[in-house]
Amino acid sequence: MSYKFTKEELEELLIDYNKIGIKEQKLDVPSEVCIWDETLRDGEQSPTVYLTLDEKIHLAKLLDEIGVKMIAVGFPAVSKTEKKIVKTIVNENFNNTIILGIARPRKEDIDECIDADLKEIVIFMPISPIFRKTLKQKPEEQLDMMREGIHYAIENGFKVNWVSEDGTRCDFQHLSNVFKTAIEAGAERIVLGDTVGVLTPLSTSHLIRRIKNEVITPLNKKVPMGIHTHNDFGLAVANTITGVFEGCTYPHTCVNGYGERAGNAALEEVATNLERIGIKTGIDLTRLPEISEVCEKYFNQPLALNKAIVGKHAFAHESGLHIAAILAHPLTYEPINPHMVGRRRKFYLGKFSGSKSVLHALQKKIKILDLDIPKDVIKKIVSEVKEVHGEASKKELRKSFNKIKEELDKISMGVGDKEFFKIVNKYAQPYVPDDFKPKKE
Repeated sequence: MSYKFTKEELEELLIDYNKIGIKEQKLDVPSEVCIWDETLRDGEQSPTVYLTLDEKIHLAKLLDEIGVKMIAVGFPAVSKTEKKIVKTIVNENFNNTIILGIARPRKEDIDECIDADLKEIVIFMPISPIFRKTLKQKPEEQLDMMREGIHYAIENGFKVNWVSEDGTRCDFQHLSNVFKTAIEAGAERIVLGDTVGVLTPLSTSHLIRRIKNEVITPLNKKVPMGIHTHNDFGLAVANTITGVFEGCTYPHTCVNGYGERAGNAALEEVATNLERIGIKTGIDLTRLPEISEVCEKYFNQPLALNKAIVGKHAFAHESGLHIAAILAHPLTYEPINPHMVGRRRKFYLGKFSGSKSVLHALQKKIKILDLDIPKDVIKKIVSEVKEVHGEASKKELRKSFNKIKEELDKISMGVGDKEFFKIVNKYAQPYVPDDFKPKKE
């Protein structure tokens, strides 16, 4: 199909402030990154989600095939079943990726990783003041624990990655000491964890610059940095992209943005954003819809229709003005070529459709080109299309919507406060002091 604008004209007509901003701020943006995916670990912690061994293996294989460089698959110390799952995945054949297991800086956790046949692990610890008080750990105790844990892991042949959990709410002095200790103890990579998603792009930029300038550079060691973000305020992808702009070459992702609470940075969104800016991810973007659909099925967590990149309506158009402009050139209302991410655009006919979109539909659906349809006939077609759309019963649509909501509730049921305390009360009554027991009348 021929369009109104040439490639040369488009370069003049489309202003790219992404490139301008990077250039003017003189950011040392990496040319490539390694995607570190957490779908099988943090993603599985989505409420009500449980993955079978076969599902985990299938997803791990797909992640490997599309170009993911590192996959965290589980926490061996959690249970014998979890360790068995991790061990089974480790012993599968992978072409592109490194399989990771996680551990706290404890000998027993690391021993479970040894039993799981892992070659590379992630050691993590919550380091913010609120966690230190909760866990009753002093800053010096944490540094000693992590130093001993990293040394023990390396002595047993592991490559070690360090993650500062809740690092984005930690006093900078301790955060700095933690990262220094990790690097000096032999960690191959360090990761900043925005565990409850409190950062904004501005604070992400500020914090990573401080870590680079005040921790990594003075040590004179080339230690790659990663970033792990959560989406509590809807900023996981934005903060991850900002982290990459500031030099983080190991961005953490989860397919479809799954994860605890509001989820993590979505693999498909992070990879597509980085690629369009010119940062290589190694990800085959055309296969993103495939892995998204498989993951949606295994997680039993339906995606929003307007979900970026992989949502059903991400490349759908109804407005007559929009469709007319797209027929002139798709870049008018589509910043991404749908074929780039394995998708195809769709035109919907409805109350917002205009003459050009209806004519286009006729040409596409009836497969007759160069139709010479009188204007008055086209107006009649447009009018009837809009009438049919308008006649769709809002009451019937609402009825269907409510049914869908009810079914969604069934697949995402949890235990509420009332049910929880009812169960607790059932077993704990004998241990409640008399002063707290309800008085009998």
